Amino acid sequence: MNNIGRYKPQAEPNRDLVECAMVEVLEIAQRQGITAGDLIRMLDAGMRISDFLNATNVFAKGGHTIDRDFS
Repeated sequence: MNNIGRYKPQAEPNRDLVECAMVEVLEIAQRQGITAGDLIRMLDAGMRISDFLNATNVFAKGGHTIDRDFS
């Protein structure tokens, strides 16, 4: 069955929010002793960012939030 006609493109993500999230993930990796290059290689090898964050247990430590003004 051909599903091409049913495909609806997703809305473009907020570039500022994506950039902020990337910086936050890179900072988390750096605190764990992981270089940006190593993180990119892990993601390229198939690791999902959610798996990385769960593995670092970043949210269980508390006090970590993304607090940026995008107005």
